[in-house]
Amino acid sequence: MAIYLKCCNKEYQITKRKCELCNKTLIKFVVKVQDPATRKWKTKTISNLKLAKETEIKFKTDLMEGNLFISKKIVGIDFEKYLEHAKFHKKNWKSDLSMWNCHIKNNDYHSKSGIVKILSDMKQNGSADGTIHQVLKLIRYLYNWSIENEYFYDKNPCDSIKAPKYDNRVTDYLKIDEVVKLVNDVKQLENFRAANIILFALYTGRRKSEITNLEWKNVHFDNRTITCKETKNGKTLSFPLNDKAYNILMESYKQKISNLVFPSSTGHNYYSGFNSVWLRLKKRINLNYRFHDLRHTYASHLASSGKVDIYTLKNLLGHQDIALTMR
Repeated sequence: MAIYLKCCNKEYQITKRKCELCNKTLIKFVVKVQDPATRKWKTKTISNLKLAKETEIKFKTDLMEGNLFISKKIVGIDFEKYLEHAKFHKKNWKSDLSMWNCHIKNNDYHSKSGIVKILSDMKQNGSADGTIHQVLKLIRYLYNWSIENEYFYDKNPCDSIKAPKYDNRVTDYLKIDEVVKLVNDVKQLENFRAANIILFALYTGRRKSEITNLEWKNVHFDNRTITCKETKNGKTLSFPLNDKAYNILMESYKQKISNLVFPSSTGHNYYSGFNSVWLRLKKRINLNYRFHDLRHTYASHLASSGKVDIYTLKNLLGHQDIALTMR
């Protein structure tokens, strides 16, 4: 039995101050005890040393009384309880919610066979290998989180399921004629809010989350820039606007209904519902691209124009590594 500090999936002695991998101050305490009969481990993550020591004492007492490794079973996982945690600890919790509602919620995720069927059905329905990979990753994480926090007492059914291999380095982009067709088709959409999201992505190269989370307080009309608070690398970054992107913001401002620049018709975040609009548009105009390819399109055409150097393009895209921009 022992108490450790934990960070980046690595455990340290409690005398350690900082994580060797991320250099952050260690604040998570893990209490561990092993059943001498079955050699199984019981662990609990604690937020401070005092509670960790109290938990260690309780573990010792329960172990001596034979109550520590009583077999328990909970069928399923509590996504709502996980979501409460994710909202405070995961920047991409909205993506998790979207995947849960679209692919997992109404299906059998309680067993290995059920999870395999979820992935198989996604494949048959035309979901990309990358999306299937992310759905399996989420289910696996949900079970691991539930086990770690003692909401689920069994093996993770995802342990022996292999995700499809895929290359996430693929950078498809629309050719000039495809861009023209897309713009014309998007302008015919009755849902002008969704149309503005698509056009703004094409004209700025911003990620979907950066667009759907953009607030009016971070739009600066005077110097034609926007400030994105939730970029992928975790930094707050500002980006210039070209004429077309600026005009979209001016048009959206006339239809302002909330603090969000691109909300749904109810004024709330358009994250989940927008996916359906994009899929319907793709099917209607036979467009075989992902929404993220609009970002690649912006980058590729700007790079080939010869108007900016690679370092300027790196800053416009918000990349940390120049190698990603060069690719």
